[in-house]
Amino acid sequence: MRLILIFTLLISLAGVSRAQLSGIPPVGPVSNGLGGISSTFDNAWSIFNNPAGLTGNDELVGVFGYQTIFNFAPFNTVAAAVTSPTKIGTVSFGTYRFGDNIFSSQMGSLGIAKTLGIMSLGIKANYLQYNIQGFGRRSVFVAEMGGLATLTDNLRFGMHIYNFTQSIIAEESGEKLPTLLRLSLQYKVNEEIDFYVEGEKDVEQDPDLKVGLSYNLNGMVVLRTGFSTLTNRHSLGVGVEIKKFTIDYALKANSNIGSAHNFGLTYRFK
Repeated sequence: MRLILIFTLLISLAGVSRAQLSGIPPVGPVSNGLGGISSTFDNAWSIFNNPAGLTGNDELVGVFGYQTIFNFAPFNTVAAAVTSPTKIGTVSFGTYRFGDNIFSSQMGSLGIAKTLGIMSLGIKANYLQYNIQGFGRRSVFVAEMGGLATLTDNLRFGMHIYNFTQSIIAEESGEKLPTLLRLSLQYKVNEEIDFYVEGEKDVEQDPDLKVGLSYNLNGMVVLRTGFSTLTNRHSLGVGVEIKKFTIDYALKANSNIGSAHNFGLTYRFK
């Protein structure tokens, strides 16, 4: 009975929990604070978003994230990653786990990115596993790729394709993981304000338009807000930098299904 209840709630939730159920990595608190926009960033969370953004890390950095919905354990997500520049490019390893001992999905990811002129290109390989109590395990390989281009001093373009291999969850039924295309723009209005817009299309779902705005207060505190048209979810977020640490928090709210809280910690080792 509990398993049926969990699946019913998961399917009824548009956005965060259904994405993890489908094997889509969590986007992290920075992106969640901006309405889910994810393909234009070059930060330590890029291993869970657009792998091309890994090139924005010029030192060894680690992240840890926790996401909860309704304070209900089956909807919790834990994520961690480490990223470092190398001679062959910027390399990152990340992992996340969604769910509990009744149902869970977990993924290990290895990504690499390199800058070529005004562009950064990245690719990522994922090993995704589902566990369902009483039904066993199912594993699948998923690949992603992405690009970032600095068009002007104020304008950046991002592109990300998730599951371009069109991996199949179950051979017998032909059920596939979602294949997502994300296109985004980031416009720096001035030194304090950045405006973001992103279009996301699942090949089998309606398109989603997301908009976001961030405001840098003093170089140490960043305020964020955003909106997703498909899920009708408003987002708020804040990031605070304290020496080698950055603490991020995001709240995604919907009047029908409640709120999702996302916490993140970034640590720069140098």
